[in-house]
Amino acid sequence: MNKDILRRQILKQRDLLPESTVMEKSAVIIDRFCEKYSYLTTFLLYYPLGKEVSTINLIKKLNALEKHIYLPVVCGDKMEFRKFETFESLKKGRFGIYEPAGKLLDVTPDIMCVPGVVFDEECNRIGYGGGFYDKYLSAGGTFIKSALAYDFQVVDKIETECFDIPVDEIFTDKRVISRRI
Repeated sequence: MNKDILRRQILKQRDLLPESTVMEKSAVIIDRFCEKYSYLTTFLLYYPLGKEVSTINLIKKLNALEKHIYLPVVCGDKMEFRKFETFESLKKGRFGIYEPAGKLLDVTPDIMCVPGVVFDEECNRIGYGGGFYDKYLSAGGTFIKSALAYDFQVVDKIETECFDIPVDEIFTDKRVISRRI
């Protein structure tokens, strides 16, 4: 199926989720993620947009554990990561997503949570269409690439292009899917 059609279908389904369902499913996904990775030190996360899996409690939890948290900032056609300091210090960026003004990432992260709209069983992803994460990930890096998604966002197979970068694993409200290498 065409990427744009699939993206629209899943976004429509996601946008219909009641806020209580978003919070319940997000809590399950965040707990799974923290069980596996709370020992790490440096996290590249994202601030949730619309009815995405909410990362707010993940940010709070990791911040309380004194982890280093960085969030994306869009600069022109590129993306960089800046240190999260407080929720109050975040400002809306170009796409209406809250961004930090903290210091620029200057260490190698341990893990990145990569947002997306649709994923498949092989850990491929369809994002929002801007290519920001694929461009960032194409520069390489040895960090773990994880995605947080509702289980209905995972389909059997999506068509990929040469510039599409898969994630290593997907945490959903029902399971964890690991990429077969």
